Amino acid sequence: MEIGEFGRWAVAWAEEHGGLWSVQENLVRLTEEVGEVARHVNAQGGRKRLPPAGEPAAAEIGDALFVLALLAHQLGTSLDAAAGEVLRKQARRGERLEDGGIRHEG
Repeated sequence: MEIGEFGRWAVAWAEEHGGLWSVQENLVRLTEEVGEVARHVNAQGGRKRLPPAGEPAAAEIGDALFVLALLAHQLGTSLDAAAGEVLRKQARRGERLEDGGIRHEG
C-alpha cells in the first residue's frame, strides 16, 4: 500500500468508526504512540523490558503513522504531501553537502 493510500484509508476508517478526534486529542494520541515506540528503543538498550503483552515495534510505529495520517488530514495536507516535502528538503541538504557545505547531523 502506498503512503497516500494508507492516509486516505486511515481517514475513511476513522470517519466510519465514530469520526475524527480533535486535533489536540490526536496530538496527545501521537505523543502516546511515539512513547510506545520509545519503549521499544529503550528495551533494546537493555535498561527496561517490554511488558509481556506488548505489541511489536512495527505495530507501534504503525499506530503512530495512523495518527499522523489523521493529523495531516485535519491540518489540510496529506501523507503524500508530507513525504514530498521531506524528500525535497533532504535533496537540498544533499546538494549542499556535495557542494562542500557544512554537514548537519540530525
